[in-house]
Amino acid sequence: MGYEKIIKERRMLLGLTQQDLADYAGLSLRLIKSVEAGCGNPSLATLGKIADVLGLEIIMKVKEVSV
Repeated sequence: MGYEKIIKERRMLLGLTQQDLADYAGLSLRLIKSVEAGCGNPSLATLGKIADVLGLEIIMKVKEVSV
């Protein structure tokens, strides 16, 4: 599941509109819409703001590479 689907499902579960999420995260509605649509390339800082509002965390891990 991509991050855009996780963000949208969590936002809806919390009963927030896209405008609510934008306001709480200090981001534009246009940016929230593009993130949920999977368009553009949001920065880690932007995803972090969204995650904070939605009670999510961003986890990075090293990929396992088969040689």
